[in-house]
Amino acid sequence: MDRIVSFFNERVKTSMGNYFTGIAAATGVCVPATYYLYGRYMRGKMNQKIQGRAQRARDNLDEMRDDLAKHAAIIDDCIVQLSFRDLQKGLQDGDITATAALRSYQPKALEVNDEINAITDVLEDAKKIASTLDALPTSQRGPLHGVPISLKESCGIKGLDCTAGFGEMIDVPWKEDGVLVQVLKSKGAVPFIRTNLPQGMRSFACANPIYGETCNPHDKSRSPGGSSGGEGAIVGGRGSVLGVGSDIAGSIRIPACFCGIYALKPTSERLSLIGNFGTGSLSGQKIVPATDGPMGRDIDSLVQFMEAVLCQELFSLDPSTPPIPFRREMYENWKPLKIGYYVYDECTRCVPAVERAVMMAKTTLEKLGHTLVEIKPYKAFYAFIKISMPALVADDGEGYKDLLKYDDSCNLMYELFKFHQMSYRERWFWAKLTELMGHNPVVTEAMKWEQIRTLTDWFLKTNEAKKFRKEFTETWREQGLDAVICPCMPCVATTTGVDGRLLSAVIYTSLYNVVNYPAGSHYQLPQSPKKIIREDSEGTEGLPVGIQVVGLPFTEELVLRVMTELDAALKASRS
Repeated sequence: MDRIVSFFNERVKTSMGNYFTGIAAATGVCVPATYYLYGRYMRGKMNQKIQGRAQRARDNLDEMRDDLAKHAAIIDDCIVQLSFRDLQKGLQDGDITATAALRSYQPKALEVNDEINAITDVLEDAKKIASTLDALPTSQRGPLHGVPISLKESCGIKGLDCTAGFGEMIDVPWKEDGVLVQVLKSKGAVPFIRTNLPQGMRSFACANPIYGETCNPHDKSRSPGGSSGGEGAIVGGRGSVLGVGSDIAGSIRIPACFCGIYALKPTSERLSLIGNFGTGSLSGQKIVPATDGPMGRDIDSLVQFMEAVLCQELFSLDPSTPPIPFRREMYENWKPLKIGYYVYDECTRCVPAVERAVMMAKTTLEKLGHTLVEIKPYKAFYAFIKISMPALVADDGEGYKDLLKYDDSCNLMYELFKFHQMSYRERWFWAKLTELMGHNPVVTEAMKWEQIRTLTDWFLKTNEAKKFRKEFTETWREQGLDAVICPCMPCVATTTGVDGRLLSAVIYTSLYNVVNYPAGSHYQLPQSPKKIIREDSEGTEGLPVGIQVVGLPFTEELVLRVMTELDAALKASRS
């Protein structure tokens, strides 16, 4: 009997063992397969969502085109040829209505967009805003009365989504306009379109899976820069007279330089960012602060923009902005200045055209009575490798994790996200590999950024940045500088695709984000006749060349003054 019981027990144990083994095997196959199939299903849904949003954007452009066809009689092509000052005067005097200005810029924007693909949204309430402005008496007209303005897609608009190129952010409407947009509207501006940007705003390319790729208005085979590339392109193509971009490492100045327009990156606290798109380290980290700023066809547009928005309404809507109105006395003070200059940041050599542009500006400013002294930028490489890179990727890409969970449609952003999530040892290995392949040492060093793992690490990095800013300012003051002129980029507009391989090039701009100095991008002249840069610069005759004008924090007026003087003198010398 005992043998029989033992026999049956063994059989039961064997059967149960086989049962659980089968369960485990089935689980080992089914669970990964389920995850895989579910992932494919969700990616398919995401692609449908992206395609649907892209189609709606195209439909909105077609609707604007059809609407304009019904009002062709009031479209005045001459309006879009006016300088900002003449447009502003015509609107203030009543010679040009806000509706006429809008109706004239809309078809021009469409015409430019057909060539370069820069528009992401048509702002439907622009017609209503313009009509309301036309009913105002002259005494109630704001300084930007009736001026059509374009906005980067990251600018919050009530009722619209701010996707930053992420499918996950489609159909997540903003509950109200961003603070800066509210102020612009209160001053009479008419926001009428929003413009393209790279996914995540983490490169100076300009493409995303929703709205596609934007081209340079001067050469469609080349990039407009980024991340405010759509703004640079639409203004550079004369489809807008004035726009708003954002900048955390050069995202306003690089597109301005590539597209041949003027722009200003203010000190970060001077304009409000409340109500704009932000995620992960872009919104949470303050070591390298972001900022909004104007992008325009001429310097007058930048001056009028800053004078208009630096007002009590801005200071009330966002009390964190310092209540410093635009100081005309600083802008119009023509006393001689001491201005530093350099053509090499000791990281990336500039092409000859960029060096010539800086030296031409030096000579011009000297003729105006200013003192120009050659300087070396203080520890630019250190600022990029030890402060900018660690700060901008401090969250190891976690801020993008949910946004990219089922969206791998943008190779550049997805690969960047995956790279951010690698351990230091893994990145060190890839850095060594690229070093052996002969890549730029700046790139290989950037790949080995210090990871910020703890709150203590974050505090230490913050203190390191503060110490660097103090040293930078002390060096500036020891030399008695009022301003600095230098390259904006070491090259002209790059071929599309090459922009993602020129990380070291942004050190020229990112340095002034780290120290939080205002910097303007000044369009210098069309170009005449490192390895990637020199090869990519072949055949670039006629493309714009730009330089930077930099000042101490909260001296935007002085930066604009230098840009104004330089621009007037250069134009006079060409006439």
